[in-house]
Amino acid sequence: MTNFGLRLALFLLACLAMPSHAQVAPLRLDARLSIFERNLDGRSQAYRDPTGLLTREQVASPPYEQQFKTLEGAFNGGYDRGAWWVRFQVQASPEQVAHPLEGGWWLRLNAPYADYIDVWWPDAEAGASGGFVHRALGGMRAGASRELPWSIPAVRLPDPPDAQPRWVWVRLAGDRTLSLAGGVSPLRELAEVQQRLDFADAAVVGMVLLMAMVSLMMGIALPDRRFIAYAGYLLTLAMVFASSEGLPASLWLQNNPLAAVRLHNFSVCLHTAAAFGFARVLLDMERQFPRMNRVFQVMTLVCLAACAFALAGGYRHLARPLNLLWLLFATCIVPMCVVALRRNIHVWPGLVGYVVYLMMGAVHFAKNLQWLPYTQVTQYSYALGSILHIMAFFFALGWRVRHRERRALSLSLRHRARLAQRVNERTLDLRQEITEHQRTHDQLALALREQRGLLAMVSHEFRTPLGTIGGAAQILADDRLGLVREEVKKEAEKISRTVLRMRDLVDTLLADEWLDASSENLCLVPIELAGFLREKIDEHNEGVAGGRISLRLDARELPVLADETLLHIAMDNLLTNAIKYAPPHSPVLVRAGIRRSRAEDLPPGETVPDVCIQVCDEGPGFMPHDLSHVFERFYRAAGTRRIPGIGLGLHMVHRIATVHGGSVSASNGAREGAVLTLTLPLLGSAEGLETRGANHAAALGWGGDR
Repeated sequence: MTNFGLRLALFLLACLAMPSHAQVAPLRLDARLSIFERNLDGRSQAYRDPTGLLTREQVASPPYEQQFKTLEGAFNGGYDRGAWWVRFQVQASPEQVAHPLEGGWWLRLNAPYADYIDVWWPDAEAGASGGFVHRALGGMRAGASRELPWSIPAVRLPDPPDAQPRWVWVRLAGDRTLSLAGGVSPLRELAEVQQRLDFADAAVVGMVLLMAMVSLMMGIALPDRRFIAYAGYLLTLAMVFASSEGLPASLWLQNNPLAAVRLHNFSVCLHTAAAFGFARVLLDMERQFPRMNRVFQVMTLVCLAACAFALAGGYRHLARPLNLLWLLFATCIVPMCVVALRRNIHVWPGLVGYVVYLMMGAVHFAKNLQWLPYTQVTQYSYALGSILHIMAFFFALGWRVRHRERRALSLSLRHRARLAQRVNERTLDLRQEITEHQRTHDQLALALREQRGLLAMVSHEFRTPLGTIGGAAQILADDRLGLVREEVKKEAEKISRTVLRMRDLVDTLLADEWLDASSENLCLVPIELAGFLREKIDEHNEGVAGGRISLRLDARELPVLADETLLHIAMDNLLTNAIKYAPPHSPVLVRAGIRRSRAEDLPPGETVPDVCIQVCDEGPGFMPHDLSHVFERFYRAAGTRRIPGIGLGLHMVHRIATVHGGSVSASNGAREGAVLTLTLPLLGSAEGLETRGANHAAALGWGGDR
């Protein structure tokens, strides 16, 4: 009796120690039930396969079947090296058996992080033989091979032949956290669930990306590195949202599931690194928390290294440490926000954001570590917390900008008052300076008028006695009087030459002074240069040139808009210069035509027509070092100083060309002699006299002879 009692006690203890595998209520294929009444919550059993090698036949055998535990809610396996088996029953209603639903019933398996999902259910066609139909799903299986390539894994159940309950077996495995929720739904209801999920995912990702772009633009415009760091943080958060909900796998990586899974692993590691980096910038740890700043720098580098490790396929070794690192990060950041809040009241929005982040993130990652059960709250706590905390952070950054604007406005008002005072003081000083400048200007104008009067007086007083001397010399040189001896005649000729020379010098000086006055009041008239040049050359050929000057015209008409008096002076100086320095009786060629030149104020590649006049002689030409100085005032080459002249002829030509919007240049001929080229704007060309003349107004002080 004693042995029997002992055996009975041991049997009862063994029964108590055995896991519960009581029958669970089946999922009913009844369209009249709500979607919540057709969920897996409380209707499934789970068993952990530590080896991950058991087959469905093995786990369905008595030794393993007795170890299945009934789940009170959804399945949450956390991070596991092996595999998990979940089983539940499906039972059709009599109405469903009699009238199968159009589109059939679909099994929803919400397991977002499971790499491998295998589903078995009894084959209705096999009958009593006990065959099973197998479907392969999961993140590591190509979406193109699924019945519905959606982000929610779903398989169609066969139409049941009777109302008997039948077992459905699900195997979950992978390197990421394992969880399972779902139920059975008609095709239309499944499509509505998928549509709502896609809409929510797109809305969240779109909102995060929009805030990231706004933050990036604000960071560039302000500039503020906090906004730029926040934009990077939001971009990585959008990557986590999209990859967690399977958007890449369902949209553009359907046939490359390995890339989709590793993209999710990479985005989690990258977002962790961005979170550490953004916290450093937001809380200004380099200045306020230098020790924690070094810790966060190290954690950022570690997470960046983990990104490469995740891409290489080693995420299963990082999953648990990464979740613990998130919890440690959120736990450390809140006390730091409290300390910063005591120093600066304007950081309170950031504190709110991190408090929300700590609460929601702790719930989510505790669920991943199996510290909390799998529910809708724990599953979507991270998404809800992320939305709330990114809005709090955005408000925190905006609050900071507003505070900076107020401080800048206060400083601006103070500086404005100081600037107004300085402007008033400077205005008084400027008025005094303007008064002094006006007084000086009046004195200079008076001195200039006196100088011009003096020059006019001197020239008049010079010309009067010179005229007298010239008249006497002519009388002495007149043979008709009979008073001239050979010696007296010779001396009289010297007097005449000297008088002419002095008169030429005075006329030249007066012409340069007159040019200063007339350049400001040009009398512009249309002139046909062809006829003008013929008359001017005939005038010189009848005088000292002796018929040496010839004219070649390359165009019939050469119209220009010029001051006729100034143009006479310019051509007289050019022709006189050629005759003076060329050998006696050598020809002088004047050539005129039209050419196109490049103007400084025109777009690249555009030209304007100009009238070009060249005076070519056969004289000694210019030395290379003289070419850059021939138009300077009073400049004369060393080898030509024996020839009469004061160096004002070419200077006057240059000034006349400049005030007309043209130019003059000096060069040597192909064989010998000098070539002087005068260029004037063609009448009616796109480049007007006023525009081109103004561009050269500053050059009026140049000039010279050879």
